[in-house]
Amino acid sequence: MPSKTLKDIAARMRGMDLCMLTTVSDYGRLASRPMSNNGEVEYDGTSYFFTWADSRMARDIEKNKHVQLNFRADKGFLFVAVQGEARVLTDRRVMKDHWHEELRQWFEDGLDTEGLVMLAVDARRIQWWGEDDGEVEL
Repeated sequence: MPSKTLKDIAARMRGMDLCMLTTVSDYGRLASRPMSNNGEVEYDGTSYFFTWADSRMARDIEKNKHVQLNFRADKGFLFVAVQGEARVLTDRRVMKDHWHEELRQWFEDGLDTEGLVMLAVDARRIQWWGEDDGEVEL
């Protein structure tokens, strides 16, 4: 199998917006929920998501940074699993770079919404299955 790079899989992931984000909850149980990249499809190994500071996933990440993102292409046959480490960010300057106005449907006051945080997931390993299968360690 030919060697693939992050750039190769990023090109194939273009357009994949929705994923399932899985955290490790209390007692080692797994907890998954659907999340959106908010249209950020130029994947560079880090994914960003907005949520509430008091959400279960933010609390899970504060205790255990290991997460997994699972993507599926809307068309064709491609599944992508991103294993990574997550961080909870509160820096408005960083959050502003990833803000989209469509997010106001959940966060009414935009970046001024009380309790708003951003999750950053840095990929450590990416696996995919489809026309060809592969894996990239970062």
